[in-house]
Amino acid sequence: MSRGPLPLPLRPPHAWGPSLSAAGSSPRHSAARSAALSVVLATVLVALAAVGPAPALAQIPSKFENLKVLPKDIARDSLAAVMRGFAFGLGVRCQFCHAGEEGQPFSEWKFQSDEKATKRKARFMLQMVNYLNEERLPGLMAAADAPREDPPVRITCRTCHHGVPVPRSLDELLALTAHDAGTDSAVAEYGHLRERYYGDGAYDFGEGTLIALARRLLADHDAPGAVRFLELNLESFPESVSTYFALAKVQEARGDTARAITALEKAAALHPEPGLAEAIEREAQKLKGSGG
Repeated sequence: MSRGPLPLPLRPPHAWGPSLSAAGSSPRHSAARSAALSVVLATVLVALAAVGPAPALAQIPSKFENLKVLPKDIARDSLAAVMRGFAFGLGVRCQFCHAGEEGQPFSEWKFQSDEKATKRKARFMLQMVNYLNEERLPGLMAAADAPREDPPVRITCRTCHHGVPVPRSLDELLALTAHDAGTDSAVAEYGHLRERYYGDGAYDFGEGTLIALARRLLADHDAPGAVRFLELNLESFPESVSTYFALAKVQEARGDTARAITALEKAAALHPEPGLAEAIEREAQKLKGSGG
């Protein structure tokens, strides 16, 4: 599987992705969706005020063409704020969706063009998010016979994307890299992503992520890769019982009983509580009894 390089991210304090109505929606929902749109746009504008004005607002045309989901009479500053919210939500810049180049005056961009697939996908995603917020989430609470939260929980671009264009979990992303380019490339990518995104919520660098990756790699018959990432996990979480236990399972799958027993013994030493320690000891005794 071929994947392009990650674009340079924007790093604001907050990122917003509006829930907007599709053009031509039924009259039954038009008033509610119009009110929802007003609330969303107001929220976006208030939140972005803390970040600063939208970039190059003076270059943005006062009249817009080819709007199919956003309201055709949307105000110029509102549109700029919405676009900035998309950029923050996905960690991208304008050319991700629009026909233009970085550094080129906006007057030379073809904002009305639909040539980029990302722009066409964005329209679909806007409609999907609006449908989920306005129909499916209320329906979920009704099905559970429970009141909605006040204010209600709403899905935005950042809910799934967390500031990256493709909303894959870190373990899935690294598993793809390991499969396509090998363990060394996946380890290098992990280091790059950790340096670039640690602390901003884009990816989960917690204790469980590389354990989940090891499970993926073992299922893909890459036990050496699984061991390498579990050992890497121990560099950040040296007292992780879960990592040692996972390492024992992977070593057992490789047929390396001695290293599996060593990993279990380390796990037991780190977590001496009777219940878990006894369970770990039973696993170790099974391995010793196997004669491996």
